[in-house]
Amino acid sequence: MSNVVAFGAAERELWSGQPDPLRFALRKSFPTALMGIPFLAFALFWVSMASKAPNTATSPFPFPFWLFGVPFVAVGLGMVLSPIWYYVRGFGTSYVLTNAIIDYPGPFARRLSVPLGQIPFIELRRSQGDYGGVVFQEHVVSSYHRGFAQRDGFIAVAAPAQIEQLLRAAVDKASGAGAQKSA
Repeated sequence: MSNVVAFGAAERELWSGQPDPLRFALRKSFPTALMGIPFLAFALFWVSMASKAPNTATSPFPFPFWLFGVPFVAVGLGMVLSPIWYYVRGFGTSYVLTNAIIDYPGPFARRLSVPLGQIPFIELRRSQGDYGGVVFQEHVVSSYHRGFAQRDGFIAVAAPAQIEQLLRAAVDKASGAGAQKSA
């Protein structure tokens, strides 16, 4: 599968790259995997205890009550194993800075394109070594009637400070601020 991105006549590629898969997986899945540990532990405990309970059903075909816990075990496993999913996804993820394009491959593929004039903020996130992230997008993840903002962008990339400078210059140019500063 090729990650070819077609640009319009006025667009040109300023930067492109891929995340480090291990750092990408840790950054994207750490909270989910951490919460998955107690969730999975409790689901396994519940299934274990339910399977040992005496069968008091009077029907000729009693239903094994422990089967109600199987979906919860599956969800817990998904949460705990989410770093593996993001690690594999990190190999095919590509970033392109023209309109700040993020391309996620795989069975749940998606392409996220953020017009430069609609980038509300640019935040540099440094981590160990020469890797870090440049976040510039925020979306609300809601749970019931509460929601929290999750920031995203170019995650787990080498030389994030240089990418931040390129992105800031492109946003300034797109918004006309670059022309106002030089006048």
